[in-house]
Amino acid sequence: MRGLHLPYIKDRRYEVVITQQQIDASLAKRFPLSKKYLLILDIIYSNPRVTLLEGSDRIKVGLDANLNIRLNKKPKKLSGGCVITTGLRYNSDTQEFFLDKAQFDRLEIKGIPDEYLEEVTQIASKSAMEFIQSKPVYKLKAKDIKTTTAKLLLKNVEVKDQSVHVTLGL
Repeated sequence: MRGLHLPYIKDRRYEVVITQQQIDASLAKRFPLSKKYLLILDIIYSNPRVTLLEGSDRIKVGLDANLNIRLNKKPKKLSGGCVITTGLRYNSDTQEFFLDKAQFDRLEIKGIPDEYLEEVTQIASKSAMEFIQSKPVYKLKAKDIKTTTAKLLLKNVEVKDQSVHVTLGL
């Protein structure tokens, strides 16, 4: 009996449209975020700004970055921003979407001495990517049995019409 229904389910696709506003709202709930490193650096990320990269499977996220850094035993407050480009990952167990495969594009904070620039950039990029990838940006809602069975595998992700179009299926 199961074999008779398999082709019907196998050919089923379920499209989810995640708008930029939904991603914005999800990220806004999680910020500001901060992290302390070795008593010399506090980094605070805030004000996430999402840009959907039309015709691709990538999402750009801009963040404000504030550093409280101790240089030569003196505290210093610096500010600027960073940009991260990510993909989208689907967790079929929880039916949630996460920003994934983050790539740190740039960090722009004026006032970091050259001798600390590489280390601060590494710390800032690592923490920003951890923040971005750690929480879901969207969760599917099971409306009926067809939707539930189609939620198993991610088939395609494409940004079009200012939304992320996700195709799921078996």
